[in-house]
Amino acid sequence: MFDDLDAALSGAIKGAFAETAIHRPRVSAQYAERAADPDRPQHLIYGVFSAGPADDGLKGIARGSDFSGTTRVASASAEFWIAKAEVDALTALPAKGDTIRLTSRAASPTYAVSSVQHTDMGDLNLILV
Repeated sequence: MFDDLDAALSGAIKGAFAETAIHRPRVSAQYAERAADPDRPQHLIYGVFSAGPADDGLKGIARGSDFSGTTRVASASAEFWIAKAEVDALTALPAKGDTIRLTSRAASPTYAVSSVQHTDMGDLNLILV
């Protein structure tokens, strides 16, 4: 019953928020730019893109009264969530170093996948840079 509820909810989210992207698999070689992966062709995927501010604190050493505060790094965080039904239909799973191009956005921005997070429900969350 829970799997059916998850599938229905994922379908509703996909219908309301998902967008088309082109997944381009790439391979890496030492001392060379990443190139298209000949074993994994590019294909369309559907998922939910989200981006927002991120704030990280840097840890350092403070001695006595030399501690003048904390250092914070402000950046942006971007992710692309893919529902289980879409993941099951993929011919090649995204991997670190692949690119995702958001075709429905102005100028079709391209992001590199820095991490692939698998959930226990079968979804994928791609951390983008």
